[in-house]
This record gives sequence, structure tokens and C-alpha cells, in this order.
Amino acid sequence: MNSAEAAVSAELRQMGLDPSGSLLATALLDLARRMDAGPGDRAATMLAREMRLLVAELRQGGEVNHDLERFLTGISTPAFRGPGD
Repeated sequence: MNSAEAAVSAELRQMGLDPSGSLLATALLDLARRMDAGPGDRAATMLAREMRLLVAELRQGGEVNHDLERFLTGISTPAFRGPGD
């Protein structure tokens, strides 16, 4: 297990979450594995943003009766619209 994956696994344990029963936790682990693969700067920045959003959502008690589609739509909408934004 690499460093990002290990850190995410530890964080999930602290929250009492089992990735096998949580889509958001599973997605977070997948992002951590991608981060451990050594992406370029731009991809790493995007992965880190998505990871922060997922952790925040999980800390707020997301998942059980949560609208996963709403969450995924929110993170897939780019905050950067163009020069000067």
C-alpha cells in the first residue's frame, strides 16, 4: 500500500467506514491509488481537490441516504471557466 492509499485507509478507519459498504469511500481509495501512481501536476491537483471534497462529504455523514449523483455532478463542474476567472 502506498502513502496516499495508507493515509486514506487510516482516515476511513477513524471515521468508522468500510469501503466495501460505501461508494464514496471506495471512490476516495481509488483516487488515492491514482495519486500514488505519480500523476503530473495538473492531474495531481485535480485528484487532491476531488479527494478533499470526498473527505468533507464523508465527514458530514454523507452516503447512507445521500444523493451520490448530486455529489458527483458538483465535483465534475469545473470551477475554472477561463482566463480572468
